[in-house]
Amino acid sequence: MREDALARVLLVKAVEETDRTGELLPLADREHATRTVLRATDAPRAEMGESAAMHGSRVMRLLGERAERLLGPLSERYPVFRDILERSRLPGWATALVLLATFAAGVGLASLDGTRRINILAFPFLGVIAWNLAVYFVVAAGAVGAVARGAPGARGAPHWTGTVIARRLAGLVDRTSQVHAKLGEVVAHYATDWARVGGPLLAAHARRLLHLGAASLALGMIAGLYLRGIVFRYEAGWESTFLGPGAVRAILGLVFAPASALSGIELPRTDSAVAALRWTAGGGGGDAAPWIHLIAVTLAICVIAPRLVLGALARVDAWRWRRARALPDDLLAYTRSALGAVHAGHGSGEVVVVPYACDVSAETRGSLQRWLEAAFGRGAHMVLRPMVPYGEEARLRPGLDAGLGAASEGIVLLMSSAATPETENHGLAIAALRDASRSSRPALELRVVVDEATYARRFAGDATLARRIEERRGLWRAFVRGYGLDTEFVDLRPAS
Repeated sequence: MREDALARVLLVKAVEETDRTGELLPLADREHATRTVLRATDAPRAEMGESAAMHGSRVMRLLGERAERLLGPLSERYPVFRDILERSRLPGWATALVLLATFAAGVGLASLDGTRRINILAFPFLGVIAWNLAVYFVVAAGAVGAVARGAPGARGAPHWTGTVIARRLAGLVDRTSQVHAKLGEVVAHYATDWARVGGPLLAAHARRLLHLGAASLALGMIAGLYLRGIVFRYEAGWESTFLGPGAVRAILGLVFAPASALSGIELPRTDSAVAALRWTAGGGGGDAAPWIHLIAVTLAICVIAPRLVLGALARVDAWRWRRARALPDDLLAYTRSALGAVHAGHGSGEVVVVPYACDVSAETRGSLQRWLEAAFGRGAHMVLRPMVPYGEEARLRPGLDAGLGAASEGIVLLMSSAATPETENHGLAIAALRDASRSSRPALELRVVVDEATYARRFAGDATLARRIEERRGLWRAFVRGYGLDTEFVDLRPAS
């Protein structure tokens, strides 16, 4: 799936998972879009939801068509969605700008010292060669590490992709939240999903652009040398405080031997010939033309050709990612709800509820069941696990793995806003269930739900209650977002 189609799917996903009641996108519109796209396939709705992992390309096409149908009306009502999609893609002018800038930088490097001398031992030429060799070493080490881990060619999303996406959407999140709180939550949810799911694709584009930029820099250096060589008379030579002719001849042989073999230009064969190129108070140096040719060929061998190959491999990475038949784990659970039966209003799967340091009394079970049916569809069956006490987070993962079945629709981690979230406790609980939900086959949707009933009762009658609740919500949202998830808030007080 191309990145623009993926962005649309993730944006609709953010809307549906944030707007459970249909405030922004009516539930009937979602169901109509699902029925429309499923008419194009012979597979029934339930089968498409459950076999998403096996028919990734087919399912992604359906999700893309469904998202396109839903985003049209959404963008008419809320133009911010067009801005979100625009900020999610790499601008078309970015590649041209990078290549032009690096080419100009290469031309500038070719005349960095402002003289009519080419020092065959000095920066920038040898510095550019050394830098690129260091990059190749890092790339090779990463490839070897991937093979050692048993996942050759697999690339995850590096940390910086999330930072780039967050910065690009940060202003939009802030402005939208001030005008419409729900829309602000949608944008924040989308930014998290795009960084996690689309991050590998963004990284492949960035690698390709960086490799092409390095090749363009080398081309600029070559062009700069030849342009100045046409207009000015250059001389080539060397000077050194510590190196003698013998050492310099060895270095020249190491650096320029491949270029010499390809071009047919001979290198100095004796120490006396190298010594004649040494600049001294009495003169020295020689004709620069052969050395400009050798530098150009060496840059082509050591920089331009390898960088073009690495750029092509990065493009292949992006192509393979787009053509992958398996869905990303983060989309499996969403596919079950989008193309399955959840939004038809007759969900029938089990929803495992795991209370952590949050007791669910008999009086509040009815409120929790009503919330589950609103979130997962009427008929969703609640499987309430025993409460895991504070400090016993190690019990979460083993107990959950043993209790998940083929009929499970999702997992709900229930906590209380009366507690202040702590990394060594609440964080461990969230991470344990997040990993369990993603490792299950098919992957299950995990929802982190925070009950506000106890906190509201504690400050009942306090004039600052609304402000306190909003501050506590902000605290929990920021904490849970650090684990790549979003927070939902409920009030499970029994209906009066």
